[in-house]
Amino acid sequence: MKQLQHFVVLVVALLFLNACSRQVSVKIGVVAPMSGPLAQYGKDIANGAQVAIDELNSDYFSIHGKRANFELVVEDDKASPDEGKAAAQRLIDAGVVAVFGHFNSGVTIAAAPLYAAAGIPQLSVSTNPKYTRMGLKTAFRITADDIQQGATLGRLISEKLKARSLYIVDDRTTFGLGIAEEVDRTVKVKNLKASRESVDPKAADYAALAKKINDARADAVFFGGDEAAGVPLLKALRNSGSTAKFVVADAMCDGSTIKASEGNADSNYYCTIAGVPPSWLSSGIAFMDLYKAKFGTPGAYSTLSYDGVHILAQAMQQAGSVEPREYLSTLTKGSFSGKIQGSIEFDEKGDIKDGTVVIYQSIGGQLVEQRNLL
Repeated sequence: MKQLQHFVVLVVALLFLNACSRQVSVKIGVVAPMSGPLAQYGKDIANGAQVAIDELNSDYFSIHGKRANFELVVEDDKASPDEGKAAAQRLIDAGVVAVFGHFNSGVTIAAAPLYAAAGIPQLSVSTNPKYTRMGLKTAFRITADDIQQGATLGRLISEKLKARSLYIVDDRTTFGLGIAEEVDRTVKVKNLKASRESVDPKAADYAALAKKINDARADAVFFGGDEAAGVPLLKALRNSGSTAKFVVADAMCDGSTIKASEGNADSNYYCTIAGVPPSWLSSGIAFMDLYKAKFGTPGAYSTLSYDGVHILAQAMQQAGSVEPREYLSTLTKGSFSGKIQGSIEFDEKGDIKDGTVVIYQSIGGQLVEQRNLL
């Protein structure tokens, strides 16, 4: 009897070991602001990535003949370059083989050298061009950059909205300064002169700035930056009686921004997202159903992190390895199927080829895609 029991235990152990030998563990890091004013963006990113992780695991996704068991490791960078570097090191120490993040351009640029030193691919939504121009082989961008987005915004203001007088404000962040500069460059080519101003979100007198904008008789205002300065400026403008068209980029193109604006963004509010909306493809509509069942309505960046995780998984599958040093070249040279973005390839710098920028208008407090404004 004891011999039979020993035999059964041995068989079970062998089966377990055999099953384990046919599996591979894959840790993917997600890092963004999970606390503070921009926390909603970070949570949207983490949720989109989690939907992709769950989908890959339920689909028995395999890499080199082994079932891959994906795990998400989430870190909070608090929208701070120093915190971002600390969060990056924690992800590296945790043994992640890829990272989706960061959200803020300044944080992404600060953390990128750490991932490069560790040889870990970093896929980011940050749009400042510098990120992929530092010569780091591990840096990849899943969206159009500020050069492309700024050009779209500049044409929107000058050609579609037909602004006669433009006032450009930025919040002194890497992202805000960069996108404002690109918009300014584009409108100058269109012979539209713009006033420029930079503000410190913690010390700005928004009422005084609104008065300056009104005194300049600006019928359009472009703000480059995050909600911390953008929302108070918008409120001050509307409180002053200004009906100027308020134009922003992707850091303020989300339902949470419209809600935080407390009715002040219900009209004459335009924004852009560097990425394809889920409504364009049937697989994107399927993503919407999956996301809503788990987390409710997806944010603008949920779709990008969802696609990003799938792209990283496909690169590993094509290379037949989860080791960064082995699948990095595949990520650089391969072609991938973004379930929402469609076919995706990266150029020699790590930028997405043929990045899409979509324009939205707030109508009655709801962001509505406006293809006629492209």
